[in-house]
Amino acid sequence: MKTTLLFFALIAFGNIAYSQQTKQSIDYQYFRDDKSYYAFELFKNNSSGMDNHLMINFTANSSFKKIDKVYLKAGEAELKIKFKLREETVKSDNPEQKFYPIIFEARDLADKNFPCDAKIVFKLDNGTTYTLPFSTCSVIEFIAKN
Repeated sequence: MKTTLLFFALIAFGNIAYSQQTKQSIDYQYFRDDKSYYAFELFKNNSSGMDNHLMINFTANSSFKKIDKVYLKAGEAELKIKFKLREETVKSDNPEQKFYPIIFEARDLADKNFPCDAKIVFKLDNGTTYTLPFSTCSVIEFIAKN
């Protein structure tokens, strides 16, 4: 009986450890003040079978239905990111926050010679634009290693 219980405990622990390895976090940036909060998490999900794709979970406490445009900006240079909506629900305990999960091809970023210290800009359907820091070189280095 003890052996069986120990066996099941080890299987459960192994599954938890494996599931933690499938999502590799690359970057997380946020802005918060008295009135607004917005953030993005950039990650790669190895279990999705899409090895050449990166994913972003964008979060804001404003009312919007979709993201119209995502692009990187460094000085005068701009790089538009072609993205698709992920069919995934992101859950939160804060009902004021709206999530928008997107996916894009990693090579769209890796193939470009874009400056390291950039900003990522999210333009929403309600006309609001949110800008956050984006370390292009760190992301490209991550892509090269994986």
